[in-house]
Amino acid sequence: MTNKITLGLVGLVLIISVYNSVKISNIKVENVIEQPNRSNTVNTNVAPQQPNVAATNPNMENLNQQQLNPTAITPNQQNPNQMQAAPTGPTTSIKFKEEVHDFGNVDVESENSYSFEFTNTGTEPLKISNARGSCGCTVPDWPKHAIKPNETATIDVIYRPNKGQAGAPQEKTVTVEANTEPKNTIVKIKAFVNAE
Repeated sequence: MTNKITLGLVGLVLIISVYNSVKISNIKVENVIEQPNRSNTVNTNVAPQQPNVAATNPNMENLNQQQLNPTAITPNQQNPNQMQAAPTGPTTSIKFKEEVHDFGNVDVESENSYSFEFTNTGTEPLKISNARGSCGCTVPDWPKHAIKPNETATIDVIYRPNKGQAGAPQEKTVTVEANTEPKNTIVKIKAFVNAE
């Protein structure tokens, strides 16, 4: 009889132990599901906080947003085509003796040259950074040295009409970039290309 009671008590203790183990395991599993390990979770939607520079330094309260955050995009930076780059350094002015030259009638693939004379009419040295034709048939050559105030120089242009221009009047431009205001000055050449 004593053995049966002892076995019964042992069995009861085992059942209670198994029940408690299962219950504790379920609680742990529920906690893991409801509260995931935060150290392994990365929230990619949260942007890193910028330090409050103005709060830590009272002398910086009047700084604008661009100064506090150099990577911020200002309205003028959104579309760089809205702004034309201004010349750097002191500016001067340029005056061409003629802004348009007409070659008259020319033949296909002939070489026609003209020198556009200009004067630095400002008070600073004139520096031409580039001169470009509106097409490959118009090739300008410009002085690479600085032109002193009141000094005169030339931009030499060679016009070689191609077959596609035969039988029609032509007008080409040369855009001169310099430390002037405005930065670009345009001169033109004209010609009637004879039919072959």
